[in-house]
Amino acid sequence: MPASADEFADLEARLLARQQLQFDALQKRLLLGSASAPEEIDQPFAEYARNFYVTAAVMVCLIALMVYVAFTGGLYGNVSQTASLFIMPFCWTTGFGLVFATLDCEVAGRRAVQLLRASLFSMMLAAPIAYWTSGEQGDAVVMFFSFGLDMILYPWLLNATKEILRMRYQGSLTAQAQFYTMRALKIAGFQLVLSVSAAAQGIDGLETFPRIWATLTFSVTLPMVWMFLIAVFDACAVDGHAAAKLQVTPLQAAAIASCGTLTLSGLAGFVLAEQKHPSKRAASLVMYVMFISTYLCIFFVGRLVCAARKTISGASSAASVKPAGGLDVLGIPGT
Repeated sequence: MPASADEFADLEARLLARQQLQFDALQKRLLLGSASAPEEIDQPFAEYARNFYVTAAVMVCLIALMVYVAFTGGLYGNVSQTASLFIMPFCWTTGFGLVFATLDCEVAGRRAVQLLRASLFSMMLAAPIAYWTSGEQGDAVVMFFSFGLDMILYPWLLNATKEILRMRYQGSLTAQAQFYTMRALKIAGFQLVLSVSAAAQGIDGLETFPRIWATLTFSVTLPMVWMFLIAVFDACAVDGHAAAKLQVTPLQAAAIASCGTLTLSGLAGFVLAEQKHPSKRAASLVMYVMFISTYLCIFFVGRLVCAARKTISGASSAASVKPAGGLDVLGIPGT
């Protein structure tokens, strides 16, 4: 005997009630599990003390050599060119790397930014003297204001980016810090290859200065682009697939385009570095283009970071009032 419509309706109601009970039980279990999960504890500064001291030693060596160059061999001497190849690029890589590699230690991250600021302040004093005593008064003024701006802008951008990353990757800070550490080591390894390759072609005063300076421009660009891309794609959560399809906001597009401009300026330095006798004027031009591209990146990426910080702070405030997060794993719309 076929079932009636009322029996089908009753069966459907029982099935829906059973599914609702199972759904409520799963929701309760997920919420309880999320609430009982222990918060990630910051690592002590001692875990990163050696990294901090090594980075500080590299920066002190650079500053000491700049002071030595300012009062002895001059900017075009072999000591200056050696420092430009084997020390200056690694100061940027270790400085940025230490900030991101200490995401799971707030104290170490704060001291890493302070160390970078102190290094930039010292370079603001030492580098212009080296240029001035070498007869490059115009470049000396540019270097003074450039390092002065860097001393203000980079610590601000790094602190803001680090703050967002710590909120975004809460619960997996150690894994993310290890990921950034490996990336910084790979960049440093590539920089070492560049430096050895440039040094193998010879270092001989003013004759090789343009080639060494072009190599420095490309080598320094690598950690800078890496830092800006972390801010854009990791901190600000810009979708890489959407960016590839040009489906981004104007601000996001400007930030990505400025990173591309900085990358191209570094590649221009690499092209010059591969020439045997590049002109000094071309090497200086590439360096100034790199400076302009860097500040464009700071402007657009900085605005993007500010917007992301406001957004994630508002989301954190809402999350502290409304217990949510358990249902995200189910992919249910509207939860």
